[in-house]
Amino acid sequence: MLLSGLRAMVFLGLVWASAAAETYVQAVVDQGGQLRILTNDRREIVPQKEPNQVAFEKPAISPDGRAVGWLALYPNCCTSYPIPLKLVIYAGGKLRTFTGTELPVWRWCFRGGGKQVAFEQETVHGGIGVHYELRDVKTGRILAKYDPDLNSEVLGARPEWVADLDSRR
Repeated sequence: MLLSGLRAMVFLGLVWASAAAETYVQAVVDQGGQLRILTNDRREIVPQKEPNQVAFEKPAISPDGRAVGWLALYPNCCTSYPIPLKLVIYAGGKLRTFTGTELPVWRWCFRGGGKQVAFEQETVHGGIGVHYELRDVKTGRILAKYDPDLNSEVLGARPEWVADLDSRR
């Protein structure tokens, strides 16, 4: 009994360690609109769409290969196209979803070698309610926020991470 319990603990430890050390080498949206992620050991991960989600967009792999991110698109009553309402990050076998202020997420990128993610949100036709967040990939914790309408009068210059994200237009 003790030996089988020990074997189960070792097995679970190996499963956890392999997911935590997983390295991603490819992330693409196929012709059918399905996101496909390939690991360095040639395993394919196929994330399922959330309820009401209609598409995946802008998949990217972190510079360290330890995380994959993409935008999840949803129907919108007021446009003829779906809008990106969520940034989803897959790392270490776990999905983490970022919605910020619940406005569309138009731009995003990994930072800090893949340990952080920055994203920009604003209204559908832009210019109103622009909001930026910098998050920790592993914990999801907010590291910084920036709202130009509020912060520009107080701080003046944009933070470097915001300037970097804005340069990726």
